[in-house]
Amino acid sequence: MTDSINAKAAKAGRIPLIDEVRGACVLAMVAYHAFFVLGSYFGVAWGAQAYEFFRPAQPAFAAMFILISGICARLSRDVRKRGLLLAAVAGGITLVTVLLLPRLGFEDAQVWFGVLHLLAASMLLFGLGKKLFDKVPAMAGALVCLALFVAAAPVSRGYLGLSGFHVSLPAGLYQNNALAFLGFYNSETFYSWDYFPLLPYVFVFLFGTFLGKASPPAFSRKQRSRFFGFLGRRALPVYLLHMPLFYGAAYLARALFRIGKS
Repeated sequence: MTDSINAKAAKAGRIPLIDEVRGACVLAMVAYHAFFVLGSYFGVAWGAQAYEFFRPAQPAFAAMFILISGICARLSRDVRKRGLLLAAVAGGITLVTVLLLPRLGFEDAQVWFGVLHLLAASMLLFGLGKKLFDKVPAMAGALVCLALFVAAAPVSRGYLGLSGFHVSLPAGLYQNNALAFLGFYNSETFYSWDYFPLLPYVFVFLFGTFLGKASPPAFSRKQRSRFFGFLGRRALPVYLLHMPLFYGAAYLARALFRIGKS
């Protein structure tokens, strides 16, 4: 049975390990968001505690998701088309979270530049510059991306580089939020519940595109978990559907049973 599944995946040009790791990342994000809704809108104490407990790990599994998206972008036949589609989806998320959710009583849920916005912008950037990126050797490109990620990581704190050796950025970049998509924002006026600016995360994505130039190792071709593979192949629908379901449940519970915060 497993051999037939692996044969089907190979015939479809898929790499089972990528689907499985992406599925695990999606499941982790779904659980993380569930804890947020339980704690913030249902008033469940253990949900709020779990959310705070896993909060430091959230950038790690999100970065893995971004990395895998970069690998898949390298393998995609039309990454610009995928980027445009994802941009439309991300724009819809912003409209819903900024305009609709507050009217339903859900505050602090707005998403201005979340992980899907980042992936859409990164796909378009990679698609537009693919001929240039193709000329860069995989190892050199990966190392440059790693170095740029480290250098750009403290952008939100006003500088580039490491704390002992850094370059301060102009304060004017942080006076308003027009460049929040890049990582420059006014910390007193800007808030986005899901926030992954291009700096530094675009370099995680591009790191993945250079990893995608290498031939997949043999062990990546073998399926190990049908469940995680299933989730990974349907990552976008799962990601899009889980939050409406969570918010819908919270709204109904509050409206019909007076459960949760009002």
